[in-house]
Amino acid sequence: MIQQTISTVYQQKNEVDDDIFNNDIIDEENHDEEQFRIQSSENDKKLMLVHTRIDYQYRSDILINICLYEFVSTLYKKKMNASDMKYLSKPIALEEEEANRKGRPPNERYPFQKQHSQVATDLMMRYSEPHVPVLYGPQIPRRDRDDTRERYCRAFLTLFVPLRTVSAICDVNQTWKGAFKSRQHRISTYLWKIIENIQLLHECKKDRNEHLLQIIPEAQTENDTIDPVLLLANQDVNDEFDD
Repeated sequence: MIQQTISTVYQQKNEVDDDIFNNDIIDEENHDEEQFRIQSSENDKKLMLVHTRIDYQYRSDILINICLYEFVSTLYKKKMNASDMKYLSKPIALEEEEANRKGRPPNERYPFQKQHSQVATDLMMRYSEPHVPVLYGPQIPRRDRDDTRERYCRAFLTLFVPLRTVSAICDVNQTWKGAFKSRQHRISTYLWKIIENIQLLHECKKDRNEHLLQIIPEAQTENDTIDPVLLLANQDVNDEFDD
């Protein structure tokens, strides 16, 4: 399940979009397995599995304290070239000296750990400006619903608490709710604002739906040609119940 949650995060690298939440009805049986891309190596002698989760799991130790949400919003993967190799070979002292010079410093680059299948050909590079991740897959549930509380905690632990393995965010025999309570202090103020905005989006949808249910009888009194079922469908009134 932890892998499925991570796989819902995908970074659009060519444009900055607002958070998009897929409101499809959740079918847990259809989301049990991760989907990978298969890519050939540089010499075409072997195939490699390519996935954002793998990039994050085997990120540089320098990025150990970065969560998945920050990872995809501030970094992108690219093929290494001569300039990248030169950057990575510089001593830290020289990098700090160049950073203090006038002008825009070069974007930071980070190699993968040796366990990564593309460690010799790819690296992570920092965006000049942060991007907004687009969340695909089951919608993150409301925090005030008891029936989806476990899934809510699992989603936010995965997105906003740094991890390499599941044990970093949830102990054996521990509930996701308990894990979230014991680890929420690791979430920064900036990331808490994002969490609050996700909840605010839910509340706005709920208020909109309640307003629609109030005005439909009034609209029908004035114009009996309005089909309330069609009106609700056009307004996605059911998306509050999809999670």
